[in-house]
Amino acid sequence: MSFPEWGYSYNALYVPLTSDWQCSLVPARDLQDVDRGWKLSYENRQKARKEREEQIEQDRRDFDRLFRVSTSRNGAPAHRDFSMYVAFISDHLRIARPADGEDLTRILRDAVRDGRLIPAIDRAWCGGRRVTRQYAPQSWPKRAPDPKPIVYGFRNGQYLPLNADGSFVDDSPYVPVRVAARSAASVRGSGASSGFDWLGAAEAAAGALLSGAPSDDGNGGDSILKSFCDRDGSDGGSLLGDAHPFEYVSDAMSDDVFEIAAKTNNPDYAAKMLGYDRDTFGDMIHAMKAENQLRGDDNVLWHDNGDVYFKGIKIDNMHSY
Repeated sequence: MSFPEWGYSYNALYVPLTSDWQCSLVPARDLQDVDRGWKLSYENRQKARKEREEQIEQDRRDFDRLFRVSTSRNGAPAHRDFSMYVAFISDHLRIARPADGEDLTRILRDAVRDGRLIPAIDRAWCGGRRVTRQYAPQSWPKRAPDPKPIVYGFRNGQYLPLNADGSFVDDSPYVPVRVAARSAASVRGSGASSGFDWLGAAEAAAGALLSGAPSDDGNGGDSILKSFCDRDGSDGGSLLGDAHPFEYVSDAMSDDVFEIAAKTNNPDYAAKMLGYDRDTFGDMIHAMKAENQLRGDDNVLWHDNGDVYFKGIKIDNMHSY
């Protein structure tokens, strides 16, 4: 057997009784509820509280009957246990310093009767017979930071993670032209290895534009770009004979970045994309959702032409509001 669960506290004082028992004196403010985690039902919680009250009352009677300190007035200052009693009384009871063992016994018995101290008796104590205290650790381990919760939104029949601003993680509301140009250049640079015939596509486009036709001379080696040359094979009647040559200009793209957007589910981006100030656009959103019987937390998708989509279906146009 050991102390009851309420008998363990860093503020408690463990004292011997005149029998072989050991008693823990716990300040009343340290007494915890019987079910701090709220794991018990109401009936079981009430039963546990009643059993604890009965046990505390029994321990209170036993402490009043068995606790006694016999230290003389002359020997009190040099007595180790007496000094620990005095320090405990000074810290938790805030009353006058006891002069001897009889005075100390009276003070602690009165504190237990008044409910300022809660006794918890170990009736199968096998340890020493000295007054002791349990001291709290001098340092505590650092608490690990709480993991950041992931918020999901429902779109296209599935749940997708959201950014801190409420937009979907895989959404890119605005794509800078320079980024798009670099992406196209990287794709064009890898065209040879990817197997896509960029030159053939350019030839076909040029032929369609100039109403050219593929060469039918039978050798299969002439390109469709031959239609750009002279129709009669001479140098004077070419379709591009009088065209000015292109001039190469380094870094023709300016430093200004223009942003274009096709769609977004972020109302701030949508307001900017469609040319409205945020307050006006907010009123438009409320009117649009009320008109289409949508809730305030229903996510919609705005396109750059003002169309509004909900779950992949076009439901309205923002310019109507």
